[in-house]
Amino acid sequence: MLMPTGSNLNFNTENIDAPKGRQREIACYSWTTASGAIRPIMFKIMDENDVIQTIKITQVNYSEKKVYCGIPSFEFNCDAIINGIRVNLILQYFTETCKWFLLEKLSDLLPAGRPARQIKR
Repeated sequence: MLMPTGSNLNFNTENIDAPKGRQREIACYSWTTASGAIRPIMFKIMDENDVIQTIKITQVNYSEKKVYCGIPSFEFNCDAIINGIRVNLILQYFTETCKWFLLEKLSDLLPAGRPARQIKR
């Protein structure tokens, strides 16, 4: 039987926080520098009417390497102009599958001014 010998043991050093929200698969046009840095330029996504929308990214605020349950990925915090309004977006790129996703925050999925769920009593 193994017994811990130290008081500050950390067996899992990877970030296992799951993404907060729903992931929607997107087609992303990106630029990769000679040093390997990735920069998303624009992406395409199908809307609820089955129409493909093209969204141009105006600014990448920051990016960071993340690991979700052992799966390496890059997360990009970006700004885009949609219908004349500046919108903050989170894009994720998973290196093992070479797939891009738009992370929709749960608050963005709800209609304005309505609660997530009404409980009848």
